[in-house]
Amino acid sequence: MQLNTILLKEFKDEMNTTRKFLSSISEDLFEFTPHEKSKKYGELINHMLPIASWIPAITQNAELDWSKVTPPGDLNSKAAILKQFEANVVIGTQALKATNNDQLSEYWTMRNGDTILFSGTKLTAIRRYVFNHTIHHRAQLGVYLRLNNISVPASYVASADDKLF
Repeated sequence: MQLNTILLKEFKDEMNTTRKFLSSISEDLFEFTPHEKSKKYGELINHMLPIASWIPAITQNAELDWSKVTPPGDLNSKAAILKQFEANVVIGTQALKATNNDQLSEYWTMRNGDTILFSGTKLTAIRRYVFNHTIHHRAQLGVYLRLNNISVPASYVASADDKLF
């Protein structure tokens, strides 16, 4: 069984759900924050945006050092955000298609300079830092939407705004 086939299906499903959430955003709220310790709405969206494109950094390398990465600039329009999201999904999809079980079993390290943040298999890194990370921030975005009376899309079955039954 090819693990990348399983990952591709899950990636597609999670990105489809994330697309619904990003399609619900409002440019008028980019400065909104629900709490002083929370990211602004626009910052949260821009933080979520590149996650899908991290897959080749995992599959094609032995490590990632965040101290050597220049973060992308923030996008401030819904159209630009959705366009970049789609491009990032293509990058992630291509990287998953190009990997195999042996590569996914290799160890990978994420660090920030001398501080090791994660060391484990590439499979675990993809599940944790791409899939689960996306789900985590998508849930946060759902709270931001709810607090601003914007319909929250269904994630897996239904939401209070998107009822199936």
